[in-house]
Amino acid sequence: MISKIVTAAEAAARIPDNAFVAFSGVNYSGMALEVMDAILDRFDGTGHPANISLMHAGGCFFVEKFARPGLLGAYYAGFPKIGQEAISSDLFPVYSMSQGICTQLYRAQASDVPFLTRGGLNTFLDPRQGGGALNEKAAAAPIVELIQVGGEPFLHYTLPPITVALIRGTCIDDDGNLTNEDESVKHELLYLAMAAHSHGGLVIAQAKRRVKKHTLSANRVVVPGMLVDCAVICTDEEKWHPQNHACHYNPALSGELRTSEESIPYHIWEPTGEKRMIARRAALELRPGQICNVGIGTPDGLANIVAAEGVNDLFSMTVELGPVGGFTGGKQYFSNAFNPDAFLQHHEMFDLITGHGLDISFLGAGEIGSDGSVNVTRFNGKTNGSGGFVDIAANTRKVVFLTTLTVGGRLAAENGVLRVVQEGKPAKFVNRVGEISFNGPESVRRGQEILYVTERAVFRLIHGHVTLTEIAPGLDVERDVIAQMGFRPEISPDLRTIDPICYSDGPLGLRKTWETILSDKTE
Repeated sequence: MISKIVTAAEAAARIPDNAFVAFSGVNYSGMALEVMDAILDRFDGTGHPANISLMHAGGCFFVEKFARPGLLGAYYAGFPKIGQEAISSDLFPVYSMSQGICTQLYRAQASDVPFLTRGGLNTFLDPRQGGGALNEKAAAAPIVELIQVGGEPFLHYTLPPITVALIRGTCIDDDGNLTNEDESVKHELLYLAMAAHSHGGLVIAQAKRRVKKHTLSANRVVVPGMLVDCAVICTDEEKWHPQNHACHYNPALSGELRTSEESIPYHIWEPTGEKRMIARRAALELRPGQICNVGIGTPDGLANIVAAEGVNDLFSMTVELGPVGGFTGGKQYFSNAFNPDAFLQHHEMFDLITGHGLDISFLGAGEIGSDGSVNVTRFNGKTNGSGGFVDIAANTRKVVFLTTLTVGGRLAAENGVLRVVQEGKPAKFVNRVGEISFNGPESVRRGQEILYVTERAVFRLIHGHVTLTEIAPGLDVERDVIAQMGFRPEISPDLRTIDPICYSDGPLGLRKTWETILSDKTE
């Protein structure tokens, strides 16, 4: 068999005009960066490939470089990062989807079956609320419709077939057999390759190392060479093949080796100030044995809190990209875990999520409406994308939203008592959210348990009403909470004070509490 090894430029030269290109990766992790850069170089030099469509599931800042006149004909993303200027210019249609929808749609294309999902119903992804169209050209060419199956509503997505797949792994041989043991996220490589191959397209795989034929263990191969057309060996691993946004390679993130807890850089995502107060209170909602998901932003500080409590061995922390267990990273390490116990592939994790396999999730919130709905996707006319938020929020049994009560407020805690140092703007709790990323009334119908944890108060969605159930010690309900909201919440007749321990520097005592719970269960 003729070797499939080619340069990045040679691989890019094979991509035709009008191709539908889908690629793996999130924030440099899993992205075939050298090939993508070669595509840009080729276009700048020749004007080809022209009018290509681009699709990806997770957030990838590199794609903003593709916003060049004549290069893109359409853009589809679970977490759009093409840039607001490209969206507003309306040069090509821009579609926002969800991370889960994208990964599961790859599988549908691989097996050539229609793609139906409940994900996104009654949110901004629903065609009744815009269908994820981010500009006029997208609105004029919708990709999703509402249909009924057995009397139940579903979203039916119809996208052009994927004709080019850009994937990335660790080792590759001359036949194109690809492994991914060095990757900190196990991306949807196989389904991407199968989707492009089944449509008579092109599969380009970038790898760190070239190995001799017949030397790879079949158990390590994640994409067989029969599906790969071009094998590109990276020429500069640090530049074009980093493991993630934070580091070139760390075997403790890929599961190849385990590292000491002392060497894990917790300080990078350690929460401070109001975010620390919020994360400590939210952590009290966890229970031993639960399968948990933690989102980006304020929620990733919770991973730091529970690690300090020494309870990681008593529950299963997961990240939407696939790592299971271990010590979940935050900020530039988000989507990774140190010393993971296992990996699900990216699309498999979303199968678990959409199948209601999570017991509890901790997510951020931009706006919270009087009906309990949450907006994280559009502010002041600018899109932020949803990532896995829509899938996770709608399908987890218990969801805890973490946010400050106001924007720009500063508080101080002394001896477990809170006081307002500087009042913020009441822009978080609003009468009606600017866009529905999570539908409060629908969550009531589904029977989910919903909490909104802030530094000043805790609210629950009870019978469809945002209800104040806890207030921080030292604060006044009317002056410090309700007056800073855009609507008046219900007030629980059993209004309690948030445990003062949430405002201290000492341990929460989770390990002792959980061991007592486990002991009671065995008696």
